Amino acid sequence: MIHRTAVRSVRARLAPFAVLAAAALLVTGCATGQTRQRSSQELYEEGTRLAGKKKYPEAIEAFREASRTYRDADLDAEILIALADAQFGNEEYPAAVEAYAEFLRMHPHHARSDYAQLRLALSWSRQMVGAEYSQGAAHKAVAAYEALLRGYPRSSYLEEGRRGVAEARRHIADHELSVGEFYVRKGSYRAAVGRFELVFREFADLGYAERALYQLGRCYERLLDTEQAAQFFEQLRRDFPQSRYLKELDERRG
Repeated sequence: MIHRTAVRSVRARLAPFAVLAAAALLVTGCATGQTRQRSSQELYEEGTRLAGKKKYPEAIEAFREASRTYRDADLDAEILIALADAQFGNEEYPAAVEAYAEFLRMHPHHARSDYAQLRLALSWSRQMVGAEYSQGAAHKAVAAYEALLRGYPRSSYLEEGRRGVAEARRHIADHELSVGEFYVRKGSYRAAVGRFELVFREFADLGYAERALYQLGRCYERLLDTEQAAQFFEQLRRDFPQSRYLKELDERRG
C-alpha cells in the first residue's frame, strides 16, 4: 500500500515535466516540418541583394512576395520603387510604368517621388519606336517628362528631364514629317499640308522649321496655290538664307 502511494506521488511530481517535454517536442516538430514565413523586410533585403547582382527576375519575385505581407508605409514605399527599378532593369517597361505610377499614387510626397516621375518617363521613352510607327509612347513620355519639369522645379533631375522631353518630341516630329511625305508621294497634298503645318507650329524650336517651310511651299505649288507657296518660300529664304532647300528650289526654277 505504501509502495503504490509512493509511485503515485512520484508520477504526480513528474507530470508537469512530462507536459513541458511534450510541448517542446511539438514545437521542435513544427519547426523542423515547416519553413518560417519571412518578413517583408527580409524579402525586401533579399530582393535588393539580387537586384544588385542584376538577377532581376528573382529580385522581382522577392519584391512581389514582400508586398503581399504586412509592412509599414515607409517599407511599402521602398518595396514599390525597388520593384519598379527591377522591372526597368529587366526591360519590363510596361510593368515598370505601372509600378512607378502606383508609387506616385500611394506616396505623392515621398522624398523620391521626383525620381519615380523621371523613371516613369524613361520607361515610356524606352518603348518609343521608329518614325514610321504610331508615337503613342512618345506622347506619354512627353507628358511624363513635363510632369517632372512642372511638378518638381527644384529636382536634381530637371536637366535629364529636359533632354528626355526633347528626344520624345523629336520622335513625334519625325513621325509627322514621315506621314506628311507619305501623303505627298500619294498625291494627297491637302493631307500633307496639315502634317507639315503641325510640325512648323509645334516643333520649330527643335530645328524642324526649315524642312517644314520647304515642304509646305512645295505642297501649295502642287495645289496650284502659287501665292501661298511664294509666302512659305519667302519665309524660308528670310529665316534660313543658307538652306540647302533654297539651292534645290533655285535649281528647279532654272
